[in-house]
Amino acid sequence: MKRGLALLALAAFMWAPVSHAATELKLGHFGSENHPSHTAAKQFAENVERRTNGEIKIAIYPNNALGSPPEVLEQAILGAVDMSLSGQDQLAKHVRLFDAVSIPFSVQGYDHMDRVLDGPFKEWAAPEVEKIGLKYLSSWEWGFRQITNSKRPILTPDDVKGLKIRTPPAMSYQAAIEALGGNVQTISFSELVMAMRQGVVDGQENPISVIYDLKLYESQKFITIVNYLYSSMCHVVNMDVWNRLTPEQQAIITEESDSARLLMRRLVREEEAKQIADMKSKGIQVDEPDLAPFAAKMGPAYEKIRANIGAENFDKWMEMAEATR
Repeated sequence: MKRGLALLALAAFMWAPVSHAATELKLGHFGSENHPSHTAAKQFAENVERRTNGEIKIAIYPNNALGSPPEVLEQAILGAVDMSLSGQDQLAKHVRLFDAVSIPFSVQGYDHMDRVLDGPFKEWAAPEVEKIGLKYLSSWEWGFRQITNSKRPILTPDDVKGLKIRTPPAMSYQAAIEALGGNVQTISFSELVMAMRQGVVDGQENPISVIYDLKLYESQKFITIVNYLYSSMCHVVNMDVWNRLTPEQQAIITEESDSARLLMRRLVREEEAKQIADMKSKGIQVDEPDLAPFAAKMGPAYEKIRANIGAENFDKWMEMAEATR
């Protein structure tokens, strides 16, 4: 009797469904937990886990929890971090053509940028990203960048002259501000808020969502909507990690990255108008000057960017921008 029961138990064990251990992938990004980037990352993680029946779990590390943006991207390349949402300026240090995305005044608005990034640019960039050991999934949002300062309204390019403006350590950003007459200062993103509060510099440039999320308006009373260049978060995954996934898992991750991309774009754009209105209600002066005089000053910046990223890359981006207007 006991032997029969034991055999039945053994048979039941042998025929029971095999439970595969979950694969946990680390995703690092530099957005705060209140930023749309984190909201989109959470949707991505939840949907991937649900659609893979728990076989793939995404552990999210926001707000530079795994290191500075350059460090997180380096870790993704090396495989210490499985995937990252890295700024295009960080990727440009490894794949120069990404600096083309931030050529000042090269696109007219969000819809135009979407057409470039999701179409010809991705087709162009993805093979180059694979050469450094990463799979390029999609471009999420960061946004068009605006200038804030604590000194005066900026209504013309001349109003920028002499202002100490913080930018990221990215050549395109710096070349554009210098072309407007600003005195560029490089301060790490993690030190940005304190630098603004202490008056280390007169101003800075960032998308509205960042200005609002970090409450930079508390020390920066003048905001100028210039849309002078665009920056994105690029969703990338380590190539060795990618190749270990099944085709079905790869398809799910690709689809959910695209879905999160659309969510983040929608949130950033919907919230911008509300955030601007709220900052105005707090007494912040928000100006929207004619952008043509600003764009007309970009000649020196174009020369520097063209020399830095290569004439072929510069011209290819401008051709794609023109073809998608």
